[in-house]
Amino acid sequence: MLERFKQLLGEMNRGIYEKETEISLSLLAALAGESIILLGPPGVAKSMVARQLKTAFKDARSFEYLMSRFSTPDEIFGPVSIQKLKTSDTYERAVEGYLPTADVVFLDEIWKAGPAIQNTLLTVINEKIFRNGNREMHLPLKLLVAASNELPAKGEGLEALWDRFVIRIESRPIKLEKNFRAMLLESHADFSRSTGVLGHADFSGSMGVLGHADFADNADFSGSKGKSGSTDFSDSADFSDSTDFSDSTDFSDLKITAEEYAEWAEKICKIGVKEEVLDAISAIRKSLRAVNVDEAAERRNIYVSDRRWKNIVRLLRTSAFMQDREEVDICDLLPIYHCLWQEPEERDAIRSIVIRALFSPFAEKLVEMKNALAEDIKYHRVRRNPDDGRDYEGEIETFSDGLTSLERRLGENLFVSSDDKTEISVYLRDFYKELAFTRQDTMKLYEA
Repeated sequence: MLERFKQLLGEMNRGIYEKETEISLSLLAALAGESIILLGPPGVAKSMVARQLKTAFKDARSFEYLMSRFSTPDEIFGPVSIQKLKTSDTYERAVEGYLPTADVVFLDEIWKAGPAIQNTLLTVINEKIFRNGNREMHLPLKLLVAASNELPAKGEGLEALWDRFVIRIESRPIKLEKNFRAMLLESHADFSRSTGVLGHADFSGSMGVLGHADFADNADFSGSKGKSGSTDFSDSADFSDSTDFSDSTDFSDLKITAEEYAEWAEKICKIGVKEEVLDAISAIRKSLRAVNVDEAAERRNIYVSDRRWKNIVRLLRTSAFMQDREEVDICDLLPIYHCLWQEPEERDAIRSIVIRALFSPFAEKLVEMKNALAEDIKYHRVRRNPDDGRDYEGEIETFSDGLTSLERRLGENLFVSSDDKTEISVYLRDFYKELAFTRQDTMKLYEA
């Protein structure tokens, strides 16, 4: 399973620059049945992430829409069926081609939507149910990706919807100069194939089936507006099966079928959770009550709902399943910092908290060992050979092996980014220094 997901993610990231975190965590969210929100300025390819996720699933249908304050439920969930209203006096929407029939959904500028849309989305995201007239529809929705360049406004009742997005990622412009230059020099044809754009015609503002301006690639790149004041990225346009650029790629055998998705959902529920993982979660939860953000004088109490913690454990089980583990391992925990912040400036501080929690047993063990060693040295418990008393040398070697093993396993995690690995290395630098000093101190036990 691990090799398959590695190959699948490799194909999904092909020709795309520095979006590995967004794409991998979106796939994780999709298999866990959760949702994700991307925060970032226009032009950083947020909509591309949703398009790439569509390619992960066989015969997937998708729906995109750019919200505005004028958007109506009809544009998202389908217009009211006049025929049903006339023939059977039933208020029912014609949902074909709209959100209720999509596997992957991308909603841009989510906070600009009105209360009628946002309230319906609460049930859609949480329960995968849409009430259409007098009946409930169980949705095929696997992933809802929302995007915005701003946080939800406070005091406007958006907290419940914000809480539904379990994974939150800051989507940023290309960082590495070599990648930026490669993007600039990429031919339009190559760029189109890698992003799902079909060509210049897609930017022309031609009318889509729903009657709104259709710009297939990324309002992120064009910033154009339709005649109604909103840009339509509907399934009936360039994000539909008929124009799926992935059909020309050669990884159809890696794509996830509907049967596999249902089977895996059951298997994920049976993944166990190790006690050490629960201990780490408890430690993280406690630390979130007093988070030091940017060295501010006042620490923040960051609230994480019980429902959110429950959904996080579902993500952890999914991570373990995707990496061929029968239980959630401590190395699965690091990416959860994407689920815990409320404001972007809290992210790095929370990542540090999670890293400390992962290595907390090692920190406690090192402190205990150093204190015991200091006591032995203080009271001149001189030993003539290592077999007398406590075997510090052996403990240090075991400790070092365990530390190196956890660092390696974290580095191999599908959902740990290069930035995460750098932060781990920085954190462990002092660990290894202290370990070296402790190894030197053990020699004092054998001094005459």
